[in-house]
Amino acid sequence: MLDDNRDKELQRNQLIAILLMTLLVIGWAYFFLPEPQPPTRPASDAIETEGETQPVTPPSDKRAETPAEEATEALLPPVAEPLTDPTLDEVTLRNDRLELVFTRVGGRLKQATVLLGEEHRDSIQLVPETPILDDAEMVYPLGLLFNEDVLGDELNYRRWEVLDVADERSVAFQIEAPGYARVVKTITLEEGAHVAAVRVAYTNLGDETRRLGLDRKEPAFSLYWGPNVASGDLKKGSGQSIVWRKGNANTYQATSGLSMPESGAWYNQRILDPDWAAISSAYFVVALKPEFDDADLWYHGTQTLFRLGVGAPRTELAPGETVEYAYQAYMGPRGRSALRDAWPSLESVLAFFTWFTFMDWFSKLLLTILIWFHDNLVSNYGLAIIFLTVIVRTVMFPLTWKSMLSMKKMSKLAPEMERLKAECGEDQQELQKRMMEMYRERGVSPLGGCLPMLLQMPVFIALYRMLWSAFELRRAPFVFWIQDLSEPDRLMMLPFQIPLPFSELPLESLNLLPILMALSMVASQKLMPMSGPVQNPQQKMLMTFMPVIFAVITYNMASGLNLYILVSTLLGIAQNFIIQRIDVDVEPVKKKKKPAKPRHFYDVARAKQREMNKEIRKKKQRSRRRKEPKGRD
Repeated sequence: MLDDNRDKELQRNQLIAILLMTLLVIGWAYFFLPEPQPPTRPASDAIETEGETQPVTPPSDKRAETPAEEATEALLPPVAEPLTDPTLDEVTLRNDRLELVFTRVGGRLKQATVLLGEEHRDSIQLVPETPILDDAEMVYPLGLLFNEDVLGDELNYRRWEVLDVADERSVAFQIEAPGYARVVKTITLEEGAHVAAVRVAYTNLGDETRRLGLDRKEPAFSLYWGPNVASGDLKKGSGQSIVWRKGNANTYQATSGLSMPESGAWYNQRILDPDWAAISSAYFVVALKPEFDDADLWYHGTQTLFRLGVGAPRTELAPGETVEYAYQAYMGPRGRSALRDAWPSLESVLAFFTWFTFMDWFSKLLLTILIWFHDNLVSNYGLAIIFLTVIVRTVMFPLTWKSMLSMKKMSKLAPEMERLKAECGEDQQELQKRMMEMYRERGVSPLGGCLPMLLQMPVFIALYRMLWSAFELRRAPFVFWIQDLSEPDRLMMLPFQIPLPFSELPLESLNLLPILMALSMVASQKLMPMSGPVQNPQQKMLMTFMPVIFAVITYNMASGLNLYILVSTLLGIAQNFIIQRIDVDVEPVKKKKKPAKPRHFYDVARAKQREMNKEIRKKKQRSRRRKEPKGRD
């Protein structure tokens, strides 16, 4: 920090404010950027060892190592052998928003394609894939996990029978353990939503009453999603989180926090009575909603391989009795309209800030304005960002203008500050005292230039998080080479890569917007009035490198965010250009006489009475003098 006796208090205050702003930006990048994700294996629970991929069995799996293995093998069909043509095991469902491919092996979801964009050019597939593994070795979503030794996880690796495919929107799978149980899984796509209705029916084929589940911690069975979601957005503004809703409130658990316990077991968590549970990233959400009471939520695994399940409550079935449980499964964008179409409370999964309610509300307000501009005025999100920038600048104009006027006044006081510095010499205490007296005399606040700028930081942070995490900007074109406002603008790719500080991505392309932004910041500094004497070398160096540091931090961020910063800086330059032509008065402020304090009517009456009494006494005295005899000669 500054520790130079030649510098005045004003310079120190200015430098402290600049350093605080820098620390805020760096701190934000450090604490709120998504943590580096290990390389995501787009497959099931598998690890790579010396170039080969081997399956990893979760703790809850009971394949090949259960006490009831022999009974299971006798009851169930054998583990599914791979077919020469795997597509023979596939069943495809489709509506206007989803295309789901199921495999008969486990009756599970093999591919979940969210249909997006014109002619579905922007579609994305959410289920991780590993082509080298067959279906009986994969962990796929919408599998079943029973809390009993006989079935356990085994149904997911047997080939089910397809009962009915009435149309492209519904399919029913069935598997039977003769003399023990029959399980039917029915999936139906809903029209106009990214939702699949899943019904699981269990029939007791035994001769005795059977109990499924033990207590609230051991559900009858669970429908789960795993392993992870191949959304391709784990390095965007909002990190991946597991979200559940309970009691009209959401709880967020970052998947980066699924650390391995000291015991070596996988991370485990269980929640009772959730309304729904979801895996949410920057642009996409996968959610499971039980359509029954007393549900049980659990998730376990690591940061990159985990399962999220919703369990059905404990139940008892008489011989021949059937119990059925229904779920809603959402697979789609983290966009407001899509979430709202699924079920009402799912929209709350969209959160730009999970720790500060006001900032989250403010970010969503800015998103609402952005969408309104796009839908009603310009039909281009790049232009909508420019309009939003103008609105934000207009609202913040009083603070910005006050800051600039204060800095202008301080710049005009620079010669007198130099004079005081020369008069006081090394006596810093006397210098501070006389400077404060001068500020009071001239009506200038030393914090007038810094405080308004700091008050604008929450607005920038809210816009930063919103523009980098809004699904609406994904694949949204602007002009020319900027065809995706959620990605860096990438004017051209470079033949080399260089690691960048504060960024998970290296320098591998020429991104023009951050460079233009840095140049505009330099121009803004040149036009900005100096708020004190000539800057010392430390200040000059800091002000010189600030645009470079900021450009490095934002270099690989979304072009929509860099577009906002660039336009905002250009508007600031226009304001600086205007302020340069305004003359401000820093003459000593004349002290005005304080007006006489109004007296109470009783005091006024008493004063008049005293005056009257005084006049009466004077008259009496004059009268006595006239009546006295004149003195003798």
